[in-house]
Amino acid sequence: MNADVISVLTVVALFLLGLVSPGPNFFVVAESTLTGGRFAGFLTGLGAATGDALYATCGLFGVARLVESGGPTLRVIRWVGGLYLLWIGVHMAAQRVVDHELVTYPSRPGSTGRYFVRGLTTDLANPKTIVFFASIFAAAVRPNTSGAVRLAMLCGIVCTSIAWRFFLSVVFSTRTIRSAYQRAQHWVERVFGAILCLFGAHLVTTATW
Repeated sequence: MNADVISVLTVVALFLLGLVSPGPNFFVVAESTLTGGRFAGFLTGLGAATGDALYATCGLFGVARLVESGGPTLRVIRWVGGLYLLWIGVHMAAQRVVDHELVTYPSRPGSTGRYFVRGLTTDLANPKTIVFFASIFAAAVRPNTSGAVRLAMLCGIVCTSIAWRFFLSVVFSTRTIRSAYQRAQHWVERVFGAILCLFGAHLVTTATW
């Protein structure tokens, strides 16, 4: 098999392995789907995939290595990202339980963009994402890797990211899972919120010490 093809497949495989590991994006997409329906979850996932595309582009052009080296830039990203995840987590854990049937689509005007921004900011708020991309590209990208191959890697990452988030929105919008969520909404919201708070607290702590 061609070495360039192997490099592209390696990048996509490593990205997928990291993608399926539950993190802030996973819980935000799942929660958006459960509370707003499949379309809301997909829009949130599309926002997260856009963040992946931005970070992957930075990684392919070497910006990831600059941020990975640490210093004030990474510290600020960790502070802002940690506080944002804390805000989402607290809001999610404290929101009032809704007793009516879960809607299928976002119910309020303007909420469509809100879901996309939520996914995008959650992805960008996590500096581990750009460090993760730096690690992937360090294993598969060489100085002589052509622009076409790098573009293929970027396309593979974006397509994989969108496909995975769409899969999550489909899974969490199924009647069985949504019915289970309806029965346990009080605890699900608080567990998801607590998990995001832990992610946020960890980022703030690492930025402080």
